Amino acid sequence: MAYHSAFNDEKACEKFRQACGCPLVPLNTGPSSTEQQSLDPVDEALELFRANALFKTFDVRGPGDKLLVYLILFINSCLRRLADRKPAPGREEARALLFAHAHDRFSLPGQAGFPLGALMQSPAGREEEEAIRSYLRQCREEAARRLLDRLYGMPGAAPAAAAPHRHWMAYANRRFLDRAM
Repeated sequence: MAYHSAFNDEKACEKFRQACGCPLVPLNTGPSSTEQQSLDPVDEALELFRANALFKTFDVRGPGDKLLVYLILFINSCLRRLADRKPAPGREEARALLFAHAHDRFSLPGQAGFPLGALMQSPAGREEEEAIRSYLRQCREEAARRLLDRLYGMPGAAPAAAAPHRHWMAYANRRFLDRAM
């Protein structure tokens, strides 16, 4: 049984703005950080990634699951980017790779190439398109930054890992829902 998002509850999602059927939940860091909550969608995706990455099917139960699936696919693509580099990149090289990957041009709901076309609705207008674009970009940036800390340890913590954590990198070859970003 797959693990689902805590942001599926309709009462919890009412207080958040929605775009393309996805809740725009504030993140704990970054420009949209407004309140400090215990778990934000990026932390949730990182916590549930290794368990959910093993599943070939996923029953989407609400709007939070749509964002969770998107972030799991993005985390998987980050791991694949790092795994493709031989020898394994150090922390600074990985930071540059993941930062560039987070800022790569990406498809939005309703556009060709969007990996979750059936799950998310197309934007209703230009304002909604900009809202989902900026929110997904912020989620990608934060996911890449926080993934880096999990792969190499927190900056300044001793001893710093020279190579990415092998238990995380083992998931680079797995394809969640048989999809790739």
